[in-house]
Order: sequence, then structure tokens, then C-alpha cells
Amino acid sequence: MVEEELDETSHWLDIIIRSEILPPTRIHSLYQECCELLSIIVKSILTVKNRMKMEEIEKLKK
Repeated sequence: MVEEELDETSHWLDIIIRSEILPPTRIHSLYQECCELLSIIVKSILTVKNRMKMEEIEKLKK
């Protein structure tokens, strides 16, 4: 859910930048922060999925 919200936010910030509704200098830092948070969340999700997969493999070995 967090990933989806960040993705949507970055999309809308991109639209604001491209349409020049606000000066890019006002939006760029927000857009950058949003992209960084999205990257962190995606990496966290992948880490959890990989750990769960490894735990399942370990259970099957027993």
C-alpha cells in the first residue's frame, strides 16, 4: 500500500513539474524525496520476500 501511494505521488509530482503549474525548484526536492522513499520501500519489500522464501526453503529441508 505504501509503495502504491508513493508511486502515485511521484506520478502527480511529475505531472506538476511537466505542466509547470509550480516552478520546478519548489517541487524537485519533494519529487526526489518521494523517489528515494519509494526506492527504500521497494528494497524493503524485496528483502522481506526473500527472507520469507529462504525460511520456507529451510522448513522444507527439515
